[in-house]
Amino acid sequence: MKNLLIILLLCLQGIKPAFAQKDGFNGEKLEQEVKLNLKKAYAASVRIVNLDANQQAVGGFFSGVVVDGDGHILTAAHAVSPNRAYQVTFPDGRSFRAKGLGVIHSIDAAMIVITDKGKWPFAKMGWSTLLEPNVPCVSLSYPGSFYANKPTLRFGYVAQLKHETGFMRSTCLMEPGDSGGPLFDLKGRVIGIHSRVSVSVTSNMEVPVDEFRKYWTALKTPAVHTSFIPEDKVKLNKNEEKLTAVPQMPELISNFKEQDNRFQKNVFTVVDSNQVSILSALVDLNGLISPSELEGKSFFISKSSMVGPGAKVEMLDGSLIHAKVISRDEESDLVLLQIPQEIAGGINLNKVFPGYTVDQLGNFLISPKPKAPGEFSVLGNTQLGMPKSPARYLGVGTSYNQDDYKIVVTGLYSISIEKGKSDDIAVKDVLTKINDRPLLTTNDLPDELSKFNTNQTVTLQYITRKGSVNTQTIALKPRYVEEDRSKDLFVDGKSKRRDNFKEVLIHDAKLKPSECGGPLFDLKGNFYGINIARLSRTSSLTIPAPRVLLFVKGITSF
Repeated sequence: MKNLLIILLLCLQGIKPAFAQKDGFNGEKLEQEVKLNLKKAYAASVRIVNLDANQQAVGGFFSGVVVDGDGHILTAAHAVSPNRAYQVTFPDGRSFRAKGLGVIHSIDAAMIVITDKGKWPFAKMGWSTLLEPNVPCVSLSYPGSFYANKPTLRFGYVAQLKHETGFMRSTCLMEPGDSGGPLFDLKGRVIGIHSRVSVSVTSNMEVPVDEFRKYWTALKTPAVHTSFIPEDKVKLNKNEEKLTAVPQMPELISNFKEQDNRFQKNVFTVVDSNQVSILSALVDLNGLISPSELEGKSFFISKSSMVGPGAKVEMLDGSLIHAKVISRDEESDLVLLQIPQEIAGGINLNKVFPGYTVDQLGNFLISPKPKAPGEFSVLGNTQLGMPKSPARYLGVGTSYNQDDYKIVVTGLYSISIEKGKSDDIAVKDVLTKINDRPLLTTNDLPDELSKFNTNQTVTLQYITRKGSVNTQTIALKPRYVEEDRSKDLFVDGKSKRRDNFKEVLIHDAKLKPSECGGPLFDLKGNFYGINIARLSRTSSLTIPAPRVLLFVKGITSF
């Protein structure tokens, strides 16, 4: 069995039940429980980055959680070095200096401590010994596939108390950048720390929080502990609240059949002449265009980059009807289609959800599919910009070298360069600047790229393997980047167009790229937007409903 799992470190760095089920499963109550104790957990979940000798943030980011008033932070061993300087940033934007303390690689546990004076929020530590399979849990951390200053929420359950790797396994999705991030129970108590993943999206390995209790004294000592490590005496509080397992957790969507069936009426498959398949949302344009333009027609919104010429909409009986492209929007990757047939219903775009705040985090969501159960997810982050990808727009793949804080070239994709020049940018070169901006962290390159439009040029400064300092000017344009499923660590892979969006919502639906283009709803039936891309192992992207409405309102000819 061990040989079948590809385990990779994420090296970017009296007992009362909390959820009773007296009358069977209650999805709305479960949603309330997820959100009830989120505030303290959210406020204590921090983003961490290395500081160099000049107190400048450098390299990649990882995650952690503050667990006491003295500023002790639990995180992953593979991201930390004893006595190294770090910058810790809270969701409210405040940053403090910290230093690395103890590291135990055998269990991937580490501790750092805030060294600046101040007061900060912290989360209580729970007890992993009180857990059992199917107990719901929440992750709050900072995934590396996008660049957010606030933690992203994911929802799941405890799957195994002790996996064959020795770690606890949860279904809260993880990826690089999540290393060291906290796993909470529904009381907002820390029950685990993110460590590593395997290929299956349900295989997310956590360091049980009791390991931190057991080695608390050692972890407070700045050293890499490799030999015999004395254990602290830990006594369980008999009054500690225990969470009840929810047997329905592995198939949550089946418990929302009423909503899913209702939402399913608004989603249709679109197939183009190249047999490319994508989903679409049936929309009601009453009040947005003249009644004469509505008669005898139906309208659908989908993902533009996946809808080629000769598009057809598949009806419930399997028949295909030719669709006319009314308008495309490159910025949001939306397309409006029209067919010469009236279909009852559709999403009323005049009643879109007005806005998204932290209070909506954790809301239960459904992405319906035609003729199949939908995908369940939770809202993980509010409106974010998704910057241009260096690989897709520069043609330069990069990674962060943890040992020397350098941004290293890992791949080249269709760059227009003169063949044979010895000073061309190459794999293993070190990127130092884009234009005049030093490249210090993994955020700097995509952030700077997003300030420029397609076809504009930027200049990269880099150090070759021979040590010479060169520059190269590259035009920004979309390029084909072949997917590497072994690195993505999930089977279905990413959408080809998944970046360069001004505003998206993040949720943890496990959508296939071909399952994008359809609508996203909350349990109350509020239309959240159009699922526009599978971004990464942990996240799907949605164009918010207000922007969908703006797209339609901006169309001048039907």
